[in-house]
Amino acid sequence: MISQVGRELYKVPHRILDHRVFVNGEIDTFLDNFELKRNDSEVETLFQVTEIVGSLKYDLSERCIALGNQRLTELSTAVNNLLNDVETLLEKAKVERKPSVELQEARRAREQRKAEFLSNLQHNYKRIDNSFEEKEEEIAELYSDLQLKLNINK
Repeated sequence: MISQVGRELYKVPHRILDHRVFVNGEIDTFLDNFELKRNDSEVETLFQVTEIVGSLKYDLSERCIALGNQRLTELSTAVNNLLNDVETLLEKAKVERKPSVELQEARRAREQRKAEFLSNLQHNYKRIDNSFEEKEEEIAELYSDLQLKLNINK
C-alpha cells in the first residue's frame, strides 16, 4: 500500500503540470467555433480572388502581347524611317561644298603671311650665321695678332 501511495504521489506533479489534454481540447473547441462563425466565407472569398486574378492574368497577358506586337511594328517602322532620314542627312553632309570667296581670300592671305614669315626667318638665320662667321674671323685675327706680339709659336 505504501508503494501504491508512493506511485500515486509520483504521478501527482505529472498530472498537475501536464496540460496537453486540456490544451488540445481548447484548441479543437476554438477551431470549431471559429469555423462556424466564419462560415468559411474567407476561404470562399480567397478562392474568388484567385479565380479573378487567374482570369485577368490570361486576359491581360493576351491583350498585352497583342498590343505589344502592334506597337512594336509601329516603332520598328518609325525607327527605320528615322534611320533612312539620318542616312540621307549624312550623305548631304558628305557632299563637299566649295568654300566661299571670302574664305578662299583669307586662306590665300594666311599662306602669303606664312611665306613672308618663313622668308624673313631664313633671312634672319643667314644674318646670324654671317654675323657669327664675322665675329669668328675677328677673334681669330685678334688671337693671331696677340701671338705675334707675344712671340708665341703655334
